Amino acid sequence: PAGAAASRAYAGATALGAGWLRRELEGLAARARLELAPDRPVPGPPEPVADAPFGLTPRERQVLVLVARGATNREIGAELFMAEKTASVHVSRILAKLDVRSRTEAAAVAHRQGFDDEEVAFSVGSA
Repeated sequence: PAGAAASRAYAGATALGAGWLRRELEGLAARARLELAPDRPVPGPPEPVADAPFGLTPRERQVLVLVARGATNREIGAELFMAEKTASVHVSRILAKLDVRSRTEAAAVAHRQGFDDEEVAFSVGSA
């Protein structure tokens, strides 16, 4: 496990061109007698989920449905068992992802996309 982690870090440092980090990892590998395998592919960022419209997470979709129902941040927090501030952060991220300026515009997008209350009821238990 340690060798694999060091190898992934080394491959990442190589891909980024971080020579200083590569040298540090080479030193670590020598001291710990680990074999670095720089030829392993570097894992990239995860692919976006195909059924995630606008790149919304399942939790953001839950929040969006509640926004579309006219819920305040406090009401969203109570419904989804989160702090009011957390609900506010979710709403801000949703507005950015939808490229809209207001909760009203976000609600319009939600209705056009066919989000409904069933999604909240279904998803809350699995979140």
